[in-house]
Amino acid sequence: MFDKTFAISHRYAVFSAVAVTVSASLATAQVPVRVESVQRQTVQQRHAVTGSLRPVARGNVAAIESGQLLELKPREGEMIRKGDIVARVDSRRLQAQLGEAVAEKAIAIADLASAKAQLTQAKADLTRAQKLIHQNAIGQQELDAFQAAYDIAKATIDSTTSRIDRIEQSIRLIQVRLDDTVIRAPYDASVVQRQIEPGDWVQAGDALLTIVSTGPIEAWLEVPERFVQAVDLFGASVSVRARATQQESNVLSTRRVADVNPRVRTLSFIVTLDNPDGLLSAGMSVDGWIATTNEVQTETVHKNAVNRSGNQPFVYRVSKGAAAESQAERVPIDILFELPDRVAIRSAQLHEGDCVIVEGNERLLPGQNVAIINTPAGNDELARAHRN
Repeated sequence: MFDKTFAISHRYAVFSAVAVTVSASLATAQVPVRVESVQRQTVQQRHAVTGSLRPVARGNVAAIESGQLLELKPREGEMIRKGDIVARVDSRRLQAQLGEAVAEKAIAIADLASAKAQLTQAKADLTRAQKLIHQNAIGQQELDAFQAAYDIAKATIDSTTSRIDRIEQSIRLIQVRLDDTVIRAPYDASVVQRQIEPGDWVQAGDALLTIVSTGPIEAWLEVPERFVQAVDLFGASVSVRARATQQESNVLSTRRVADVNPRVRTLSFIVTLDNPDGLLSAGMSVDGWIATTNEVQTETVHKNAVNRSGNQPFVYRVSKGAAAESQAERVPIDILFELPDRVAIRSAQLHEGDCVIVEGNERLLPGQNVAIINTPAGNDELARAHRN
């Protein structure tokens, strides 16, 4: 009996010693953490929405004149600038028509010169005849003949002038058609698909290339209809981020489509985004945040700083322990609303500039020693202050 009691007591003592050792180790071990400071910001409550990117313009570059396609320069994926020559259609027939029209104009000009000479002669003959009629040197019939010759010469000039105008109109039209055999890019774009190849016969209106505009791009966000008033009031404060790049884009303009999808009860909110590096492409998924309230001033923390235990969210603040070592202090918070990267909070214990843990806080215990490492830009001084 004595031996059994002694053995149990011995094992208990060993377990107690191990527990004390483990507790001491936890107390003295420093967990590496990354920190950010609490900020006081002017923020707005936002509602998260999703959508996709669409080009500002998408369409086909088409042939305007019929003929054999002589040249089609760009291929899929290539960029074209507004005004660049992208294709050429055979123009020999139009060149021949132009030459014929120019020759007809030259003949008409010569006819006009002849008609003017005839008019000058007819006018002189008519003037003499009018004098002679008063002298009874000629009869009325002869005078009428001179008058008719004058009228015919004048009418010939008018008709020849009209013929020249008509020929000039034909020349201008042929020149336009000749210009249309050279097809140019209508706007800055990227080629999506070639619809035809050189050597093929094309009719006017046949698609040659499918293109999408480059530069600014549109994010079509699907917003629940209950936020229609918020969109009208705070739409300019929208923020959009493409999932592919994880970068927030500069908003150039916004507009709302006055039509609600009856199936899902959402409206389309179009946000035109700057796209200077061309990384944003049509079809990409985007996340947007629509402001739903007026701006308020409150403390914010990085979203990775927030932990949850049951229904009570909290953060770990780095504070000085009794041995002047940095320790994790658990501080409860109230979440007001979430922002794209941060969380607006309310807490009587947290203040602007406090250092909270954003990485390494997953398995921390209150009072555990921590070592601040690899602090993000802007928090170096804060980290040094906690180390000193």
